[in-house]
Amino acid sequence: MKRVPIIVLAALAGFFALGDRYAISVMYTQFMTNYGISSKVIFSILFSSFYIGYTIMQIPGGKLSERFGPARISGISLVLWSIFLLLLTEERSFGEAVVLAFLMGLSQGPIFPSIMFLVRLHYDDEEYGKATGYVSFLADMSPAVVPFVAFSLFKLEPVLIFPIAIFVVAGIITGTILTFLKTEFKKIEQKARWSILRNPNLWIFGVTFFLYDFLFYVFLTWYPSFLVDRYGIEQGNFVFYSAPWILMGFTAIISGYILDRAKRDAVITVASYFVLFFSMISIAFFHNQYIFLIMVTVILSLLNPILLSSWRYSTRLAGKDSSALVGGWMNSWGNLGGIAAPFATASIASLVGLNSMFLYFSFLSLIAGILWILLKVRPYEKS
Repeated sequence: MKRVPIIVLAALAGFFALGDRYAISVMYTQFMTNYGISSKVIFSILFSSFYIGYTIMQIPGGKLSERFGPARISGISLVLWSIFLLLLTEERSFGEAVVLAFLMGLSQGPIFPSIMFLVRLHYDDEEYGKATGYVSFLADMSPAVVPFVAFSLFKLEPVLIFPIAIFVVAGIITGTILTFLKTEFKKIEQKARWSILRNPNLWIFGVTFFLYDFLFYVFLTWYPSFLVDRYGIEQGNFVFYSAPWILMGFTAIISGYILDRAKRDAVITVASYFVLFFSMISIAFFHNQYIFLIMVTVILSLLNPILLSSWRYSTRLAGKDSSALVGGWMNSWGNLGGIAAPFATASIASLVGLNSMFLYFSFLSLIAGILWILLKVRPYEKS
């Protein structure tokens, strides 16, 4: 199988994985209307329910992809969660929506361990950063594309199911192609090597990815709300709603090339976290909307080298053939951040305000940077 189609399909899977979640974030008022609720704190439970299901399936999803093939598992995952997303658009009780969100998370759980494994099968360690940079590019672009497409379609037909159905159909088509894609892989049927849990690096790494994903999901979940609540910027404003995500997409590619050439993943990751720390503080103390736009763009862009370094590091902890298992471990920790971030953001912002919330959260990036200093990163290795 040629490598270009692999990258394209993996990137599309990543696009829909983040894009479908962001569709809920950017159209949160319409979803809340469907469920008959008005509290963002209560609505955040839906996001947390999704991430609970998503987290549960990380390690099992990685093991399934090792046994049955990463393309097949990622394809089935994509088809299933697209169906549950469509069901979420119907008018129903909030309790039913929370259950559907959990099932959507459960079905989406295997996606990133699977596509990380799929890409790793076709790219050596020393070029993995570039490859995952292309995958991340399309995933990062989804929050830029989703608002434009969703609101354009919603204006044509002001029914929630209409714009969401477009993403659902495209997701099902991509998932079907992945399901039947022929790829060569070494089937791994042995029981999980739980002895790896004795490695302290695995635990430190898990905590760092919890902090990474917490910060990422603060913005993926509530960025549209920040713009409305803090600055009164209307939904659909291209510069504020889309530009940061577009720049994040391009910096994913740039980050991949830099990481592969510099071969200093840990140094670049630590530096990124410290810049994130000062950027979050700037958001807390400067209330100008354009400073906010610049700092958010910096934060989202610098999350890329952190993510790509983490993906590569996960393939080194247990070797190429078990990269899906460790990828599942990594994403399990990360999605604990996904469970905590939506509710914590809404709750803390309602209690102390957005400025104090950003100040408190800035220290998470400082802690993550220190933990990366403690990690013993193995040198580059060719397959």
